[in-house]
Amino acid sequence: MVIMPRASRRHAARRGRLSTGLICLACMFVACLSNVVPWADAASEIKPENRPAAAEPGREIFNGKGLCSTCHGVDGYRGQLPATLSRNIRENIARLNPAPADLRQAETLTLTTDKQRFEAIRHGHLRTAMYPLSKETLSDEEILALLPYLASIRGTVSPPVPEPASRALFSGDAKNGRQLYHELGGCAMCHGIEGHLDRRPPTSKDLAKRLDALPAPPANLRDPATLKSQNDEDRYRSIKLGHPGTAMYPKTLLRDEDIRDLVAYLNTLRDAGR
Repeated sequence: MVIMPRASRRHAARRGRLSTGLICLACMFVACLSNVVPWADAASEIKPENRPAAAEPGREIFNGKGLCSTCHGVDGYRGQLPATLSRNIRENIARLNPAPADLRQAETLTLTTDKQRFEAIRHGHLRTAMYPLSKETLSDEEILALLPYLASIRGTVSPPVPEPASRALFSGDAKNGRQLYHELGGCAMCHGIEGHLDRRPPTSKDLAKRLDALPAPPANLRDPATLKSQNDEDRYRSIKLGHPGTAMYPKTLLRDEDIRDLVAYLNTLRDAGR
């Protein structure tokens, strides 16, 4: 019998524990692989569910270049994220608050019209992980192709959206927009009451001085010739996301429908200035 020194016995015990740990990790890795591969095959074999032919282009975009399946799951099944996602991305998605919408549960969805869905896909959805998509990422036509597919997986009928999409999808209530302009939106503080730059609401001398010193003066909303935004989509984006290089900051307190109403009111100011 050979008696090992105490230090050697500790070293051997540590090596034994390390070996056991490595074996456990290897077993876990093999187990994960055995679970991932069948799961990936099952996701790819999801049946078309009698979808109309018009929905198929949208399905390809949803599971492909649109990257919708990254959060909402392959074919809208939240429990079946793409097999190619890393563990880190999966953990980040699991921590999202609020969680991605279950697109197959119509009764739980907050967007009720295709206009709202189009805007959420194009411009993002406030207070969620839905970020804006540029036209280079998805064109208007590709977003429109998504709508029939989204209708098919939630089990509802999606009426056709008239083209051109941009103008049709930005209609709002100018009367409500006027109230937002002068109250919650805070637009009158810089752009003036009713869009008149020389008619600001009552304010402190210090704030008035700072407004006068802005390096990029507030735009004259009644003078179309001086405005940089060329269409309602640009105006919507400037209000929602802010305007780089100016004091126009993102309006995070406004809902998407509020911004549409503001855009409608701004149209009346430009029409009055022509």
